[in-house]
Amino acid sequence: MGLALLFTVGALVVAGVFLFTLVHDARFPSRATMGWALGRGLPVDPAAMGFDSIEVTWGKRQPAWRIKGGAVDGPITIIIHGWRRSRIDSLRRIHPWWSASSEVWLIDLDGHGDSIAGPTTLGAHDVESIVALVQDLVAPDPGIAARAKRVLLVGHSLGASIALRTAVHIAESELAGVVAFAPYESLKEPLGNRLRAQALPAIPFAHLGEACLHALCGRETSTRDALKKLHERKVALLVVAAEFDRVISHTHVQGLAEHASVAIVIDQDSAHDDLGTNLQLRTESTTSRAAHEFLSACK
Repeated sequence: MGLALLFTVGALVVAGVFLFTLVHDARFPSRATMGWALGRGLPVDPAAMGFDSIEVTWGKRQPAWRIKGGAVDGPITIIIHGWRRSRIDSLRRIHPWWSASSEVWLIDLDGHGDSIAGPTTLGAHDVESIVALVQDLVAPDPGIAARAKRVLLVGHSLGASIALRTAVHIAESELAGVVAFAPYESLKEPLGNRLRAQALPAIPFAHLGEACLHALCGRETSTRDALKKLHERKVALLVVAAEFDRVISHTHVQGLAEHASVAIVIDQDSAHDDLGTNLQLRTESTTSRAAHEFLSACK
């Protein structure tokens, strides 16, 4: 009896430490900064790709790059990175949106990249910050008669869910559309899949981890409902899932899209991290063709 109790207590301690580590890692992700990019042979800033840009701050004094776009009358595009990524990673997703935009903003979310704000709230509070940024960007310049400004939101993974949930708070006249690469409904989807990929127990830890993160960070609103509302408002939408995604399964993304009666594009050549990247080099890919069709429909 004593030995059984000892094993039980030991198992509970191990489970508690494992859960704590899971939650802590989610709230304090590793930073994708300059060293991360150099180690992977990626461009470290817009200048490395030949773009004209300035560094600015947004939200809670978080860094961003404001890049001059390729279309004077195009929308202002905001690219939102995923968990453990940054504005540096967003450089890989700047095409083809750059050529159709008047300017492009690459932002660092709370707790990511070079942001001093943290820990991350995993999207629970990022929406209101991006809505505030959009309102500033589309505000008319005093004394200048100009064409009304619109915003295009492009997001990957966590950023895709944030983009969709942000878009429902933006007026139709100010929203050019939303591009969502591998969005998800709830945190247990990426939590569970990342655990499975490491041969670790997803049940019950993905559900427990999500509950703990909601208690600490707040609960995010429904991505699925946001997608449905945007479709009902006839907002231009492009939803893309990766065939070989082990973090956000394409069946999960399909479920979101079917609930909202939205068409979905399945990228058959990508996994999670490279979804939506380097589309200027993959001009014949399904995703590249869908992106150009989407941009044509937005005009």
